[in-house]
Amino acid sequence: MEELSTLKILTLGDASVGKTCIILRYAEDEFPKSTMPTIGIEYKTKQIKINNQMVKLQIWDTAGQERYHRILASTFYRRANGIVLVYDLKNQESFNHVENWMKQIRQKADPGIEIVLVGNKLDLVEEQDFTQGKDMAASYGIPFFPVSAKSGTNIADMFRTLTDMIVAHNPKLLNPNSVSNPETISIKEKKPIEEQKCCV
Repeated sequence: MEELSTLKILTLGDASVGKTCIILRYAEDEFPKSTMPTIGIEYKTKQIKINNQMVKLQIWDTAGQERYHRILASTFYRRANGIVLVYDLKNQESFNHVENWMKQIRQKADPGIEIVLVGNKLDLVEEQDFTQGKDMAASYGIPFFPVSAKSGTNIADMFRTLTDMIVAHNPKLLNPNSVSNPETISIKEKKPIEEQKCCV
């Protein structure tokens, strides 16, 4: 059996916008009552079927605190095939920082890398007006997804859309001989740091 093709997806965004919880919801279909802050970079993997072929998504969970940004060197950005850029629908400041994150992506990632803009904590938004998110995404020519890590709303669709974009951009990433059992999960364990409420 040949090794599966691996697509590397990088999650970016401010601290506490819910990057870890989004990944946990997608990879394990769980929403933990508490989680630990991401220190540096961690990842989880999930196998999905694309164009009748199995591929492995390697989803990197990054720390949002500014002191960890230096870890995300240009070489790490350039290893990614796609980027999930997350902000908190309940936190305007995190939305205001999207532009700064996009500047880093443009400076460090490969030209033409596939990106989706994600507004998390959909379940906490009373008036569901996503005009600013849609407008911001449109200005960069990328898709926008309002999601909820708590309920799982739009999480799978978001990752599927990003994966389809990556493969459409570079079909050679697929290994036509790859076969495996779908939905297999491989998790890199975290060391306990300190407990905090999980970002919705």
